[in-house]
Parts: sequence; C-alpha cells; structure tokens
Amino acid sequence: MNTDTGRTVRTPETRERLTRLGKFGLVGMSSFVVNVVVFALITPLLWYVVAGSLSWLIANVSSYNLNRWFTFDDTEQGYLRGYARHLSVYSVGFVVYLAGLWLFGLVVGTFAALALATAFSGVLNFVGSEFWVFRSES
Repeated sequence: MNTDTGRTVRTPETRERLTRLGKFGLVGMSSFVVNVVVFALITPLLWYVVAGSLSWLIANVSSYNLNRWFTFDDTEQGYLRGYARHLSVYSVGFVVYLAGLWLFGLVVGTFAALALATAFSGVLNFVGSEFWVFRSES
C-alpha cells in the first residue's frame, strides 16, 4: 500500500522555508531578550502595558534589522520601504501582543503575560514577514 502523498520536507522550497522559520525563531528569541531587558528596566517606572509598548518598539527595530540581514537576506528593496512593510505587519501583531499582554496579565504574572503575548503575536509576525515584508518581488 503506497501512502506517499507526494508532499515531503525534502523539497528545496520547503527546506528553505523551514530554515527561515528556524532563523526567524532565533531572531525572535534575541528580540524577546531585548524586550524583556527593556521591560524589566522600565516596568518599575511605568504601568506594565506602557512599559511593554516601549520595550516592544525597541525590540521591533532590532527584529527588523536582524531579520533583514540574517533570516531573509533582503537586499532588493530599500530599507525604509522594507521597514514600512515590517511595521504594517508588526502593528497588527502589536495589537495582538498588547491585547494578550493585558488579558494574560489579569491571570498570570507580568513576565509570563509578556512571554505568552510574544508567542501569540510571533506566529502572526512570521506569516506576515514570509509573505509580505520579505517576499521576493520576482
């Protein structure tokens, strides 16, 4: 009985996408560290949702630059055009992040809420990055 569906992770396109996903995850982890460090430094001074917004913005700039250079090797489009696309995707992700941060913050501690909100918005951010921000124009 042949159960081969013809789909395999051995295709070059699938391997490339999985590699990008792995790299995106590494960049996401480094950006999460930036987010947590900034969040930890400013949370004592500000309401945690405001602190989370500022830490997100700083991590966002880090994420774009690392993804542009490391994950997607984007040299075709200009920096500002690419960053504008990045912000369009990550702004939607930010709404998900902020809602998650607030909602999870009602149930768990602020750092756990930060981690959960980042994970939820990260999925959306990868899909947007893959298919809109860094997609090949050719």
